[in-house]
Amino acid sequence: MPWIREAEERLHWANVINIMSINPKAMQAVSDLNNAITFGSSALTRTQEEAIATAVSVQNECRF
Repeated sequence: MPWIREAEERLHWANVINIMSINPKAMQAVSDLNNAITFGSSALTRTQEEAIATAVSVQNECRF
């Protein structure tokens, strides 16, 4: 359990975003920004972007 207060309902977000769950507007804004940066205009398909992100995460031993 984090020392930062979270909403009672677990929202299935990464912990770095879930700590904002007491402020849903802020949490949604960060999520929208992340999606725009990560999956914005690109010559790659969403599947290709996700595959690259997965490969990089595995290589970096990152669970997100």
